[in-house]
Amino acid sequence: MPRVLIVNMPLFSLRWPNLGPSLLKAQLLRRGIACQIAYFNYDLAEILGEDRYTWLADSFAFVLGGERLFARHYFGDRLPGDEAFFNDVLLAADPGLTSVDRRDYEAAAAVVDPFLERCAARDWSQYAVVGFAASFQQTMASICLARRIKSVAPDVRIVFGGAACEGSMGIELIGRFPEIDYVCVGEADAAFPRLVEQILGGGGDLPAGVFGRESVRGGARPAAPDPCTFLTRDLDALAYPDFDDYFERRADSPLREEVDPLLFFETSRGCWWGQKHHCAFCGLNGSTLSYRSKTPRRAVDELRYLVERHGLHRACSSDNILDHRYFETFLPLLRDEDLDLAFVFEMKTNLARRQIELLLEAGMGAAQLGIETFITPVLKLIGKGATALQNLQTLKWLSEPGIEVKWNVLHGFPNENPEDYAGLADLVPSLVHLAPPMAVGRVRMDRFSPYFEAPERWGMVNKRPARPFRYVYPFPEESLARLAYYFEFDYADGRNPLDYAAPALAEIERWQNLAGSVTLRSFDRGDGVTIVTDTRPCATEFQRRLSGWRRGLYAYCDTGRALKTILRSAAEWSGDRVEPEDVRRQLDSWVSERIMVQLDGRYLNLALRMTED
Repeated sequence: MPRVLIVNMPLFSLRWPNLGPSLLKAQLLRRGIACQIAYFNYDLAEILGEDRYTWLADSFAFVLGGERLFARHYFGDRLPGDEAFFNDVLLAADPGLTSVDRRDYEAAAAVVDPFLERCAARDWSQYAVVGFAASFQQTMASICLARRIKSVAPDVRIVFGGAACEGSMGIELIGRFPEIDYVCVGEADAAFPRLVEQILGGGGDLPAGVFGRESVRGGARPAAPDPCTFLTRDLDALAYPDFDDYFERRADSPLREEVDPLLFFETSRGCWWGQKHHCAFCGLNGSTLSYRSKTPRRAVDELRYLVERHGLHRACSSDNILDHRYFETFLPLLRDEDLDLAFVFEMKTNLARRQIELLLEAGMGAAQLGIETFITPVLKLIGKGATALQNLQTLKWLSEPGIEVKWNVLHGFPNENPEDYAGLADLVPSLVHLAPPMAVGRVRMDRFSPYFEAPERWGMVNKRPARPFRYVYPFPEESLARLAYYFEFDYADGRNPLDYAAPALAEIERWQNLAGSVTLRSFDRGDGVTIVTDTRPCATEFQRRLSGWRRGLYAYCDTGRALKTILRSAAEWSGDRVEPEDVRRQLDSWVSERIMVQLDGRYLNLALRMTED
């Protein structure tokens, strides 16, 4: 019987195993310590139903809707009431919420106690250690269950870790909640197994990155340690993740036919771009950006193992950024491995068409892009390391194969030039045939980001924990400031971004509404004629036939080209002499007809290249 249990609480997704606990379990098994993972997120989903559970998990993540359900159970009347939460938080974030939505949300609160009773029915005294994986929609659910465990099995050691425990957040959690015995405040691949060994073996100094209750005795709040002192440097040395408990739980669930599962895998940690230029708003990599990646052969071998063990051919990477070296190493290996694997990666947008082709050859089934905007001065301001042209070019190329392309639009960056948004509003109607953004919103201040670390430098004042945290934790402001991951701020110059961004945002909403219903595509017939078909609302002509040098010129601008380059390379794309003035006139005509854009001093055609009519 395992003496260690790691608990995965709601509102974690039903569709994939939790990678962090799966790695920790594998590390423990290597040391000869039996361990299981309990996927209690399935228990709540079986009570609520898959649709309602997924709605709660997906719709309320950034307003802490799931945390609030369990916080009300834990704190009771110490928190502001439900009416205030609905109006001040939920409705403020989504004015489209209906009375039916509200009833559904409140109905979920009624099942919290039966759910916890179901979890508590296990014999907890059999365990020496119970670990909780706490992300930002799991923290209060985990604390509620930890309290129940302590009430029936007080000798069980409760250990918290995960994204919601990083740095000062974890130290404040253990200081505020007596149910927690230990907290891991960073990567725990080595620390958690060592801690378990010490608990089972009867003592020893706490591993680096682990805090116990004595650390916060008397209200003390020690400084968070330097995470570089306990990073996992060699990712190849990690065990393959153990997903068996997830797939067994799903197989036993009445929801198994409703949940289409994915594998989760990791090839790197940190951000190679962020090591050089930390994007101003990004806090994704926590307190360290140190980039580490697996050797290509090891990464491919791990994927083969997971595919063969679980019989699944869909996988999502947990990486924050694709290793740029993988285009020469990992991707060709993965392509040649013939795993028939459809995978998802997050990547930068300064890609070449050949790199995208290689990703598709290797099996990419969806892409996550860090686009944020099509305004180059804003991209430079926030340190993205890409231009508007590169963003648009990559989006165009990835829109061609019909795969899912996930990206967001952000606005309201401090010190951005309001005048730039007129150009964005004018550009967007030309793009409505491309994969639209999933979400649009004002930029947020996240813990660990440059915005958070030095707000005044960026023109941000009055930094404060985001409003939802006040409805989850009934603690003083200084405590909330240590617990919160999301923060609000005011602009030093008093601006309201909607005053100038609203027209562009309205055009983007039209783009989202048109998704999949319009096209701008080109088809080379092979007889010297290219057909360009345009059904966008801005179309000036349904179908064009390009031949001669015009056909070559349009195709040459599949990649953004400067006019000087176009003219200098005329022989390459025309096969004949063309007057420069004729070229200029034609390019400008296409721009005015919106089948081409001039962006960042370069011309880019907008038609999606089709291989069949």
